[in-house]
Amino acid sequence: MNENTNFSQEVTKRARKSNSVNKGMRSKVTLRVITYIFAALILSLFLLALIPGIRYWNLDFFTQAPSNGMTSGGIFPALLGSILLTLLSLAIAIPLGILLGIVLSEYNLEYIRFVVTILSGIPSVVYGLFGLGLFCITLGMRTSILAGALTLALMVLPVISSSVYETMHAIPRELREAAYALGARKSEVIFEMLVPSVKRSILTVSFVAAGRAIGETAPLILTAAVFYATNLPTSLLSPVMTLPTHLYFLSASYGESARWMAQGTTSVLILFVIVVYTIAFAFRRERK
Repeated sequence: MNENTNFSQEVTKRARKSNSVNKGMRSKVTLRVITYIFAALILSLFLLALIPGIRYWNLDFFTQAPSNGMTSGGIFPALLGSILLTLLSLAIAIPLGILLGIVLSEYNLEYIRFVVTILSGIPSVVYGLFGLGLFCITLGMRTSILAGALTLALMVLPVISSSVYETMHAIPRELREAAYALGARKSEVIFEMLVPSVKRSILTVSFVAAGRAIGETAPLILTAAVFYATNLPTSLLSPVMTLPTHLYFLSASYGESARWMAQGTTSVLILFVIVVYTIAFAFRRERK
């Protein structure tokens, strides 16, 4: 009798375990299907925005300035302006972001971490208004590449510093203590052991920041961009055209006559963002 009871209990346990495994498998399959559906929808939206403008791409489109009331020519000044602003903002934000991430990780300053968290949630137009008031007006930079780059650098700084902090904070404390036990100074531990170990994360977040900076419109309208520039920038205090603001002005001020240029500009901007985030994802996978 006891043997039959034990046998039936064992069968019941196995049946329950099998049911739970099957439920878990069904849940995983369902989540995977939902993920694929959303990924397909997002990819479709990207393709719908990307493909219509590709047919307008040619050498003149990338090497000439807009002309005839934005109905002919190309996007070269806007393309150049976006590249200059993105590179300059990253050149400012990456070193500062690394240093700020080190401070957050190694010196445990909670109030600075709280401020960084707040800054990461501020809308981009607020950064634009701040840049307009501080850089353009107070510091006399006017509408210029430098004012726009500094504004973008402030905007992406919390992204870079938070990523560096999270990565460095995940490094085991035992490694630091072992280095200190061998007589290493704190600066040596930070710059010769910790920073090299998170270089992949720094590269990844740098490309993520570039993807955000190159697509910003509101801060640049207020600090750096002009509707149309007859000459290329000659210094950091010159105004520029950019791809997002060029697209905004075309959409707001022109009709069907400039629709082709808006579509071509949209395709270029989307392709830039896709390439940048693909590189960031590749670095992230390589780091893992």
